[in-house]
Amino acid sequence: MKSAKLFYILGAMRDGSLPKCGSKKEVSLASDVEKSWLEMIARMASEEFSIPYSRFKVYEVWDVKSKQPCFRLKIYSKQVYELLSKYYEPGDQLSWNTPNAVRRASTNAQLEYVAGFFDAEGGCRRVDRFQSNITRTMNCWLSIFCRHAGANEPLWFIRKVLMKVGVVSHIYDNDELVVTGKRNVARFYERVPSRHPKRERLKKLLSFYGALPANA
Repeated sequence: MKSAKLFYILGAMRDGSLPKCGSKKEVSLASDVEKSWLEMIARMASEEFSIPYSRFKVYEVWDVKSKQPCFRLKIYSKQVYELLSKYYEPGDQLSWNTPNAVRRASTNAQLEYVAGFFDAEGGCRRVDRFQSNITRTMNCWLSIFCRHAGANEPLWFIRKVLMKVGVVSHIYDNDELVVTGKRNVARFYERVPSRHPKRERLKKLLSFYGALPANA
């Protein structure tokens, strides 16, 4: 039986890579500005793949677009490379679809995959930026980005999973899934087990609109 950790890692890998390579099997599990999140994934992967935590390395890289440090989580491991190759074809990430194991999984397992995907490629309106006058408008929404060579099956799959738990979403320009409205964002917050610091930003957004679930 596949674990929740594995499904979360498969979602988070949408911001990673599995390059075609020779004997040196390189796996980039994720990239992010939040180093603590990558360290959490490393601990999760260490447990899931029974590999010492020390084998996972977090490298600092420079993000030209945001002009701030970014970090990348890597491991060189034939075992991990071959295991993940069962779910994603090594090479161009633009052709990656939802792994069949995720498609066949329970709804709760699929929500773990969505959580990893959101934590890697999602975001929401920042209340702090609005209150600091950095942004002038405020809306209750979140989104998930995914570039894809085709009809963007990954985003359509996520949309279907969210519908199963009562979250309405829409896809725009074939690369962004958007969830709008207090009810939908609150439902997303309740059902999608995000582990990224951006979950706290979601909480602040819902509090700003008086829509934070009572059990939050």
